[in-house]
Amino acid sequence: MKHEKTKHISLEEFKKSPAPRGTENILAHFNGGNFMQCHREFFAATGVWIEELVPVFQKLDATLALRELPAQLR
Repeated sequence: MKHEKTKHISLEEFKKSPAPRGTENILAHFNGGNFMQCHREFFAATGVWIEELVPVFQKLDATLALRELPAQLR
């Protein structure tokens, strides 16, 4: 993934900073998908990439993919 002005920051830095420009746009249009897709969309809109989130989101996506279907969907 490449972005003209990629800004690599830590999760702590991100939590302490104001929301990057473009955040409102991506959150208003994001519905469904998965955690990594959200991270990629956020990166595309803002140029911010938080490497610490990658393994967390990959694990969450794997958990979602491997979970048992709820009874109402079987």
